[in-house]
Amino acid sequence: MKKNEMIFYQLLRDYLNDYLVTRRNFSTKTIRAYRQAFVLLRHYCFEVKGIRFDQMDFSCFSRGYVYDFLVWLRDTRGNSASTINLRLSAIKSFLKFCGEEEMELMPLYLEVAGIHAFRGTQKMSVDYLTPKQLKLLFSLPDMTTRLGRRDRLFMILAYESGARMQELLDMRLNGILRSDTGVRIRVYGKGNKIRYVPLLKTTVKHLDAYLSEFHDGSSSEAFLFYTIHSGLQTQMSPGTVDCFLKKYGRIAHEVNSDFPQRLHAHMLRHSIAMSMYKNGIPISYIRDFL
Repeated sequence: MKKNEMIFYQLLRDYLNDYLVTRRNFSTKTIRAYRQAFVLLRHYCFEVKGIRFDQMDFSCFSRGYVYDFLVWLRDTRGNSASTINLRLSAIKSFLKFCGEEEMELMPLYLEVAGIHAFRGTQKMSVDYLTPKQLKLLFSLPDMTTRLGRRDRLFMILAYESGARMQELLDMRLNGILRSDTGVRIRVYGKGNKIRYVPLLKTTVKHLDAYLSEFHDGSSSEAFLFYTIHSGLQTQMSPGTVDCFLKKYGRIAHEVNSDFPQRLHAHMLRHSIAMSMYKNGIPISYIRDFL
């Protein structure tokens, strides 16, 4: 293996396994998205350029090469502008890291850094649910079943707290903080940033009912939301949440055709933000809340 190739593979390994994880403290989801950019670049090199992965080096990261790769993502794979720009961000980040580690590679980064983001058709609005749609959604879980009661609490908490799906799935019982002034939850966001979100009294009632049923005798380290596998409590997966949200979204759309056909967890986060905005809450506060 040539020296240039060895340096490339060493830096790529350090970037994915150490830099993004330890130094940038990126979330697992972001690291997975960045890693996918290099998987796609590997496919492009082989399918279009006839270069195997073990033959790749920094010649595959010239300005022209990277631009052609992005066009391939758009024209051949049908990727949206936002997806293409995410791949571009991953490559720029990698080349910047390489330039900091090996000074002779900095010109390569500066060359690619000049590639502008791709433009796509901008949406005029974000997806969110109206108060009427939220009321319908929260009424759909079957409250005579254990899972129905769990699902409703998750959706209510996702809306009221504005937390991301993974932030709720990572929450443990010791993240529920009680005081004379009320109940707050401790949320670990991106980059391990912590924020404290107060809960409405009605939400606390739903939460307490859930805790008495699902966490009678649980340790403070137990996950707030869990599933049972082989008789053991395990952290609930994003796939489980996506599954029941799609189910309720489909039912809601059948009841009311104005309800979005594809319900996802981030829509609840958008909904509380829009509700706060329409009620005159300053954008700076909404940003901090989210």
